[in-house]
Amino acid sequence: MKAFSTNLVAACVLLVSFLPSFSFSAPNRAGFYIPDHIDEVSFRYKNIDGLILLPVIINDSIHVNLILDTGCRNLVLFGKRFQKLFNIEPDKKVQFSGLGSGRPVNGALSLNNKVSIDDVLGEKIPVVIIPNQNLFRVYNNVHGVIGYDIFTKFEVELNPRQQLITFRPAATATLNSEYIHIPIRVTDARPVIDCRVVLDKNQTHVCDLMIDTGSTLALLLKTTDLGNYKVDSSEKILGRGLNGEIEGFETVTEKLQLSSLEMTNLPTGIIHSPWHNHASIGMSILKEYTFVLNYCKGYAGFKKA
Repeated sequence: MKAFSTNLVAACVLLVSFLPSFSFSAPNRAGFYIPDHIDEVSFRYKNIDGLILLPVIINDSIHVNLILDTGCRNLVLFGKRFQKLFNIEPDKKVQFSGLGSGRPVNGALSLNNKVSIDDVLGEKIPVVIIPNQNLFRVYNNVHGVIGYDIFTKFEVELNPRQQLITFRPAATATLNSEYIHIPIRVTDARPVIDCRVVLDKNQTHVCDLMIDTGSTLALLLKTTDLGNYKVDSSEKILGRGLNGEIEGFETVTEKLQLSSLEMTNLPTGIIHSPWHNHASIGMSILKEYTFVLNYCKGYAGFKKA
């Protein structure tokens, strides 16, 4: 049990959340923004198992800590106590799925919330509340995730070594020449890159790769046919996702090519997926770089930390 618990902690926040988008008319500003008199916002964040933990205040009174997760579309809170703190839309239910072998998760929806993250402000923000399943129960003082709602409005620069995050208005930002420029596209609210995975001299795969800040793993390969991969290991539990345990195989990737950026000797998990043939890199790799994501202009930037 001790060994299993260690693996659970190491990868328990590996999420790919597919939440519906919500739109509603509003006479005033909606979404996240930086006040006009501020050019950019920088602050140091907390680190938990290599993940980015942001202090967030909702509706001026609800203090929570949220993991910054590029795999999640909306702000999501876990725990029954949050149901009493929000105005819930009685006729709007949310069902979505993530990694793991369990059933889809059901949640409640609250609209028109105020959110602040340091000097980053949000108006009319939807919040999804999952009352019956707390993905973060193994952590102290972690309450949920936030993702696409933030990334769609800002260029976000992350320096894991210094635990420093910077937000800039996405439309006016430019990538510093110190960074390796890599084109990205946003698919299902996630940042995706064309990649080439060389497991060894006999196994090369070309696929889409997601930059996953909500994962503690290194490289994860998802395939509809495990027969396409030859590995010398037995199936095991790699971690835990939103829908339960994640089972797969462990190996090492000789080389990962992302445009002009090459990464080598990467610990790799391979899992079966009924619908996907793609890859993702998590914070176990990303922590070695300072990196930038700009959904609006369609680029990522990497430089060795």
